[in-house]
Amino acid sequence: MSDTELKKSNNAKNLVFLGISLISVFALIVLWNALTPFLIDNDNIYLKTVASGEMTGTPEPHMYYMGIISGFVLSLFYKITGNGIPWFGIFICASFSTVMIVLLYKSLSASKRIWQSVLVYLIMMLVFAGIFYQYLAKPQYTLATGFAGGASLFLLFLLNEEEETKKYILKALPFLVLSLWSLGIRDKAFFMLIPFFGMVFVGKLLDTKKNTFKNLFIAGLSFLFVLVFAVGINKAAYLSEDWKEFKSYTDASELLFDYEGFPDYETHKDTYENMGIKQSSFEAITRHYNIIMDPEVNNGNFTELAEISRKERLEKEPALPVRIASVLKTIIRYNLFEYQDRPINIIVYLLYFFVLLITLISKKYKALRDIGFIVVARMFDWFYLVWNGRFPFRVTQIIYIAEFLLLAGIIIKYELAFLSKKKENEKKKIGINPAFVILLVAIIAATIRFGFPVMKKNYETVKGFREMSVCFVELEDYLEDHPDNFYFFDMSHLYYMEDLLSFEKKPYENYVYMGSWMPNSPWYNNKMKAWGFETPTEGLLEKDNVYIIYQQVDFDTRDFLDYYFEEHFPGTKIEVVDTFVSSNGFVYEILKPR
Repeated sequence: MSDTELKKSNNAKNLVFLGISLISVFALIVLWNALTPFLIDNDNIYLKTVASGEMTGTPEPHMYYMGIISGFVLSLFYKITGNGIPWFGIFICASFSTVMIVLLYKSLSASKRIWQSVLVYLIMMLVFAGIFYQYLAKPQYTLATGFAGGASLFLLFLLNEEEETKKYILKALPFLVLSLWSLGIRDKAFFMLIPFFGMVFVGKLLDTKKNTFKNLFIAGLSFLFVLVFAVGINKAAYLSEDWKEFKSYTDASELLFDYEGFPDYETHKDTYENMGIKQSSFEAITRHYNIIMDPEVNNGNFTELAEISRKERLEKEPALPVRIASVLKTIIRYNLFEYQDRPINIIVYLLYFFVLLITLISKKYKALRDIGFIVVARMFDWFYLVWNGRFPFRVTQIIYIAEFLLLAGIIIKYELAFLSKKKENEKKKIGINPAFVILLVAIIAATIRFGFPVMKKNYETVKGFREMSVCFVELEDYLEDHPDNFYFFDMSHLYYMEDLLSFEKKPYENYVYMGSWMPNSPWYNNKMKAWGFETPTEGLLEKDNVYIIYQQVDFDTRDFLDYYFEEHFPGTKIEVVDTFVSSNGFVYEILKPR
């Protein structure tokens, strides 16, 4: 077979593998969603309502926590098609799918024989089924960033700088597109991958020859341009004063609720009283997350409170050597003994051990350097996260995904799955590396032992959430039956979820929450103004059609609401003007302060 024919054959084979990868991952996602619909909740719901226009009245690209690029794309699709197609859910699922697609495609392409391709396909689909369901069952936009960025990192690692420049640029496009995709979702989450990107570029620079430097320079410059462009355009989108004010407020709010905590009320009573934040307001904010009712809940006051909490924390911090030792202990504990990152962490540890073993057996020692680079990058991320106390599941998973992909990339790049033997007067024979076979068996065993139990647990959890959230579907019907009324959702117990890929009717958005990160945002304020008032208490006390929806529960009461209105507006009583009972037994009171 001539070189031209061989090239055409390889191109055709790669197209087939790409088609198989796309169809297989799509089919797996459809199957998963058919078994139990993927759910979105909390921040994701708000992001979806902003992009689709449910919150703002028209599709809006300024999603704040998601980048302006994603916001522009999503709002454009919603403007074109309306709310009938779940573009937000499709976009999130597509972001998670990138890792599975590129990993399956590259693994199939690296196979030497048809039977090897079949074996690789079956193992990959088993691993995907056992590990990746949890990410899609209850997806999170930060992790979607990590997946798209991880796929980009994987493709960069496997780029071959020996290619002719035109071909190299063409092959580099998917890596650049996925980098922009990831940055377009949440640039701060993408920065978690920068140490890994840096180590990949360092490795490539060490391998650079005179004839390959040009290609590497093009890739590095293009990546830098994508990074600066995405970050720059996102910054430019929020330069107006109202967005600057909201950003400052949100930064302070995150510190208070997620990291520092609020200063004790009794200890700092004078400070709170000077701000106009009364005891009932403090209780409503800190214990029930109802933060919208007071004008005093604003950027200036929250920033001051966050600074007080920060100073109190710093005064209690141990000496630097003690803190460093504590950070290292925490890293070791979370990496070895915590369960939040299973099963992906188990798979990654297996890959580290066997890739190192296979490298030594194969005597391809350059791979040891790349393994070392991955360790350096992961330790940088872990130390930063633990030092700053910011290592929830949605963030640590990004590190493991990057390691998982790069270790798989080392196997593919250095052909560690194969052993080459050449006897006298015989052609080179290629055989499977026994250590690689053991690795595959270990990964299958870990997937069955750790992956599928986690998958089952997540399946049952989401199924339970789906059954519980029937009440919210019925609650939306209640809201739609009262289109002239406006409702504030109490944050104490109302937990709202939607189907990520629902093609159902548009929810009737005549409500807002009294908490979450949306209060004091331009969308939030504009929505209240559109209904004829500027603050919740103004609407509740002066408008006949504005109400609070409170979900009854056995473990708590609405005494804090009575306390709040009595302290702020003496003589005001809260009346139950209506009651709604869902088919699964949840009771909602429609409240009106008078």
